[in-house]
Amino acid sequence: MSTAVPAQFDWKALSVISIASVKADLLPASIELPALPHAVTEFVQKAADPGFDIDVLSAIVEKDAALTVELLKHVNSALYAMRNPIRSVRDAIVHIGINAARLHLLAVGMKAASRAMQTKLLNQRNFWNESLQKALFAREIAKRMKLDPGLAFLGGLLQDYLLPVLTNTYDKHYMQFLEVPLGQGKELTVWERETFGFDHASAGTLFAAQWHFPPDLLCAISFHHSLEATLQGTHPEFFKMFPIALAALLPDQLHQSPTGFQALIKVAKHCRAFDLKDVCKTVDAEQMKMAEGYEIPNHLTQLLIHTQRTMQLSEI
Repeated sequence: MSTAVPAQFDWKALSVISIASVKADLLPASIELPALPHAVTEFVQKAADPGFDIDVLSAIVEKDAALTVELLKHVNSALYAMRNPIRSVRDAIVHIGINAARLHLLAVGMKAASRAMQTKLLNQRNFWNESLQKALFAREIAKRMKLDPGLAFLGGLLQDYLLPVLTNTYDKHYMQFLEVPLGQGKELTVWERETFGFDHASAGTLFAAQWHFPPDLLCAISFHHSLEATLQGTHPEFFKMFPIALAALLPDQLHQSPTGFQALIKVAKHCRAFDLKDVCKTVDAEQMKMAEGYEIPNHLTQLLIHTQRTMQLSEI
């Protein structure tokens, strides 16, 4: 993704530039996108209006029992350390704020939509756990760097949301990508652009815009494989993309970045704001609590130790 970052920073302007860079005519004419719950899309649209009505927004969530339960559970979790439980959707939204409520409902909605999809090539259980791991990792980095943990979490969670769709549509093409021996292949986004004329980051941004995702989240999807751009950007606001781009280096079943974890280790050596070993340990512990009994594909602490040893041996 080579989109220039405007000097006068504006998330909306940047997201418009990113979307405009996508050659829509190259995208498949027929594509089965995961279906977000109607209440989520309606909430996101209404919340984008500066003159929103809190009672209208509350009523939208209350129409969906599952969303209501998830929002109240989230607000009453240890994250917000409530002395007295919050029992109404309206109070929950007021307490955490419109933006936090919107991000949480998007995460819940996308989780439900992704799990409902049938995939040909990806292990859906592993895909969700990989996405959750990226979300937790990005959030942990953001916390330690005093950035935006909410945006980092959702950017990590949703950065690859379109891959199950694309691998269903172009399963034979992606099988060819996976046939290349590990460590010898190209970056997935490079291969996608050479093969299709677009990549999952740019296409994901275009489709997410149709769901009225917030501009900063659109940019998180667009720039998640643009680590160099986040490091070279001069505006501190754009640096919020850094934790999300770091999370994109974590391993997954598509091997998107063949040497990503090695690159992550090298970047971490030059960053005093966080200790990678401690971050991996924290993410592993958090994911074990949230994995719902499912096996976690990659335990980061073990992977870090193994990769560091391999890198040391290669330097001898």
